[in-house]
Amino acid sequence: MPFFVTGLVGLVLLHAGIALDPAALRVPPGTSGILLLHLTVLGWITPTMMGADYQLLPVVLHQPLPRPGLARAVLAVYVVGTALFLFAWGTGTGLGLALGGALAGLGLLGFVAHMTAALVRTRSGLGRGPVAIGLVGGLGFLSLTAVLGPWMALGLGGLVPQPFSSLRAMHAAAGLAGWLLLTVLGASYQLLPFFAATPTTVRPRWGVWAAVLVALGALGLVAAGLGLLPAWAAGLTTWTGLSLWLWDLVALAARGRQARREPVTLYTLLAAVALWLGASGGLAALAGWRGPWVLPAYVGLIVGPALLVLGQLQKILPFIAALDVSLAARRHGAVPKTEALFPRQRAFAILAVLGPAYLATVLGLAAHWPVLIRAGAALAALAVLGHALQQLRALRAWRRAAEPEPQPVSR
Repeated sequence: MPFFVTGLVGLVLLHAGIALDPAALRVPPGTSGILLLHLTVLGWITPTMMGADYQLLPVVLHQPLPRPGLARAVLAVYVVGTALFLFAWGTGTGLGLALGGALAGLGLLGFVAHMTAALVRTRSGLGRGPVAIGLVGGLGFLSLTAVLGPWMALGLGGLVPQPFSSLRAMHAAAGLAGWLLLTVLGASYQLLPFFAATPTTVRPRWGVWAAVLVALGALGLVAAGLGLLPAWAAGLTTWTGLSLWLWDLVALAARGRQARREPVTLYTLLAAVALWLGASGGLAALAGWRGPWVLPAYVGLIVGPALLVLGQLQKILPFIAALDVSLAARRHGAVPKTEALFPRQRAFAILAVLGPAYLATVLGLAAHWPVLIRAGAALAALAVLGHALQQLRALRAWRRAAEPEPQPVSR
């Protein structure tokens, strides 16, 4: 929960930043644009995906995490480092950049070590499917990101020399094409069939190929940062893997018995399309396209992850709360009442606000209208706040279920 809350706070701050300074979304990005980019990746996407891994990995491994209390220490170090880094970037404080980047990287390495310990101790194993490739591959690329990022931060602080051009490309490839895309891909192959009630006999046709191609494409983009491979070839590999992934998600949703009733299905499919469009724009840019690549970058980095994560949280948080409420009711000898925790229609209502908000921002970017960008970002921030308020009912029920049963007073 603390990871998800941290991510939602970061998403609200991101949209507020865009609304306050629409000119930050320009090419090439200035100081404020790079600040918003790091707020997107460090403040919103990464803590949310860390929380998703903490929730998903025990389910996949069929056993609890070792030393779960370490997660809070990991989050504390990461949040302090990220906040210090973002503040120092905004104020131009070199020493704060170095210290904040080092702390954030240390938190990420602690997270990777915690996940690795769980993988080493497991008896069942992850298997060889797209979920395993996505989760393990994502952790590997996150390790590289956690080393390159602090190294660059130390360089910005004037503490170490570094070749910025190659490090910047490698850092972006490892963090976005590796950690982000592989983790999203692996989690979606686990969650979409479950919530859409897709029969277990329906197997993803291209799952392993999609995960392998995205991983190879990310490796190729890292190598392209060193000048070892053409960037467009690596981008084409990643784009092909994402195309196969999108095909699989549509097929799995089409066979799901609850797909039409569950908002998470629509959220996930729209997010997959947004990520695919963002990758398409990135591939065009790598191939020499000189158009406004900030538009596909916005769609791929902000719209896609936001739709995916908000859609999944609409289902995951009430589901976890309902499970604990049911278990608590059985302990107390009562009949569990959990159906009220799943706000399906309200989930569609949030999408009805979030969709026009992102559409307005996209149109504003395409037409260079700051007013439209500002309005879309402000409306998106309100939608995210509405999403958070939706979850209060489930979270309150969850908290009550976690309270110990009152003991009778002896006379």
